[in-house]
Amino acid sequence: MSWTAKAAAVAVVALASLGINDTVPGDVALLLLLLALAVAWRSVRGFWRIVVSGLVGGAVAGLLILGPGFRLAMRAVAIMDPGHPQEFTVGGTLFIIVGVGAILGGVTAATAHLFRRAFAIESAVTAGALLAAVEMTKLTFLSGEVSDELFQLGISPWINIPLFGLITLGYGIGAMAIADKAESAMFSSKSKEREKVPA
Repeated sequence: MSWTAKAAAVAVVALASLGINDTVPGDVALLLLLLALAVAWRSVRGFWRIVVSGLVGGAVAGLLILGPGFRLAMRAVAIMDPGHPQEFTVGGTLFIIVGVGAILGGVTAATAHLFRRAFAIESAVTAGALLAAVEMTKLTFLSGEVSDELFQLGISPWINIPLFGLITLGYGIGAMAIADKAESAMFSSKSKEREKVPA
């Protein structure tokens, strides 16, 4: 793809991440993100198919892997650190599974899938590993109280970080693999529709 498409994809990923972490003020991040999305829409071939398939892959993998996995990891950390008891409510569990897993996981994978298509990263494993590396870097160093808890709760950050990292890696690979399936399903259905149109 063109350098414009690549630059737009990088901008979309960076601005979405900075906006979610409140590193850039919300209004400014949203405006810049919309501009980057407009450029990506004009310069990335199959933009909507890529974004929608990434959203589907991330939401499914987030609902099945990221949300439940993070909830179990949080429970494991709490058990290893009886000095800091934490309450686990149904509402909190639903927020992590649906809010963090499905919604945040869907948005994150949509931007990651756009990035991988712009840079022609075909392997779902490679793309998923890159996604996991970026997300774990953000979680470990740029997430405020959550980052502090990774280092302060449980037995050691040397246990907490790999534990959450494995879950994030599973989510990343799963999201990219499902996005591939969704994208190819959308592509093949469009091809079939074209074949049905009489010449």
